[in-house]
Parts: sequence; structure tokens; C-alpha cells
Amino acid sequence: MKTCILPLLLLLGTRCLGTVAITTTSLPNGTASTTYSAVVNASNGCTPYKWTIASGTLPAGVTAKPSSSTTALNFTGTPTTAATYSFTVKVTGCGGNTSQMAYKVVIQPTSGTLAITTTSLPNGTVGTPYSAVVKASGGCTPYQWTIASGALPVGVSAKASSTTTSLNLTGTPTTAATYSFTVKVTRCHGGTSQMAYKVVIQASANHVVDLNWKASASSDVTGYNVYRSPNGTTWKKINASLIASTLYADSTVANSSTYYYAATAVDIYGHESSKTAPVKVAIP
Repeated sequence: MKTCILPLLLLLGTRCLGTVAITTTSLPNGTASTTYSAVVNASNGCTPYKWTIASGTLPAGVTAKPSSSTTALNFTGTPTTAATYSFTVKVTGCGGNTSQMAYKVVIQPTSGTLAITTTSLPNGTVGTPYSAVVKASGGCTPYQWTIASGALPVGVSAKASSTTTSLNLTGTPTTAATYSFTVKVTRCHGGTSQMAYKVVIQASANHVVDLNWKASASSDVTGYNVYRSPNGTTWKKINASLIASTLYADSTVANSSTYYYAATAVDIYGHESSKTAPVKVAIP
């Protein structure tokens, strides 16, 4: 029996995975002093990829780092300088194939210069709760607040608002005196603004504000509350208990101060109405 010997041919090779290509065609613009984030993606070819900035420069304050899979290049940081930045990103696949993409990123300046917008604060009286707000705007948040010089009235403390865009001064003054102090605010990544204030705390009030309002037409109203504000936006109830009549005398006002007043009605279930239109009163 004759045996046939057949030649065996083995073809060895690799599957073609395509040529590596950057798939991200544009990147978002940004704002100076505001956190920036962008991603350049690539696909095909074989990993790991190697990434480089082939030409140009990234926005100042922004850095590039490959993802853990190497299939993307992550841009993160906080731009420090407003300008137009042009650069080219290059990726190289494990087989040596490359792909490039050119980008232009515009970093806009911050929206306005940081500035304290509150120019004066109300005076107060000893033993009467004190409330005032110092506001700022412009630049980027969070803001940081400090008393740069001088001292607040004894019994009054300062605390930044939850948004950090204002500094709340609250407490009950204990010592009659004239207090001079400077408030300083610093935006994120620098930039400051300062404002000097003078607050007079009197031993007692020299004036009385007499208030009256129209009675509610609802039959189930049991009383009224009176609210006072130093600026028309930050309100504090000043009556200790519900007022049965439509009259109220505020004897806790300080000289050379401006106040805003509004009243509300409260029914038998404890529901409180919206405030009346505010009334402005200037104390001489």
C-alpha cells in the first residue's frame, strides 16, 4: 500500500485592526480662573497608545494626561491666562501608526472684576439684635472673607453665606462705641477687594418708628408679624409675639440709619401670608 505524503502549509499572521485615528474633532472653550475639562478620544490600531502635543501649547494652567486605557487624552486644570491657544495632538498606536488633530481653544477673561458692592452698614443699639450683609460680585467663587483691620462691634460676628458671595454680620451688641473696620474678600485663584466701614452702636435708641397697616380681610387672622431689613432683601422678625392690632412701635432703631419694614398676617392654623410692600424709613 502506497502512502501519500501531503505537504502542510501554515500561514501565520495577525488580523488587521485598522489604523489608529483621533475621533475628537473639536474641544470646548473655557474661562480664566474656572476649572476646565476636555477629552480627546482615539480608536482602532492596537494599544497601548502614546500621546504627545506635537506642536503649539495648551492653555496656561491646563495639563494633558492619558486615560488608564490609553485610548483617550484628558485635559484638566484651571486656565490662568485669557488667550487663544492653538495646538496639535498626536497619537501613536503600538504598531507605529499615527494620527494627528489640530485644535483651537479660546480662554475668555473672567466675568468682571471682583468688587465689594455694599458701601455702608446700618448702626445699632446695645441689647438689640443686629443684622447686616456685605455683598461682593465678579470673578470666580468661592470667595474668602476676612476682617482685614479694625474690629466688629462687641457681640457681633461675621460668617460667609453658603454661596460665599456675601458676609453676614449678626449678633447682639453689648458695648456702645464707634467701630471702624475693613472687610476684605478674595476670589478663587487670587484677586481681592476691600471696603472700610464705620458702625455706631448706641447705648439706647433716640427715635421711635410708628408703623400701621391695613387689617386683613380674612376672618381667621389672629395677629400680625413685623419684619425689618437694612437693605430690603434680608429680613428679620422684630416682634416677640403676634401683634393683635395693626399698630407697632419700633424703639430699637439707631441714628443715621435706613430701615425697611413689612408686615404679614397669621391665621388660626399658623399659616403666614406673604409680606406687604416694604416701607423705607430713614432715621436722622
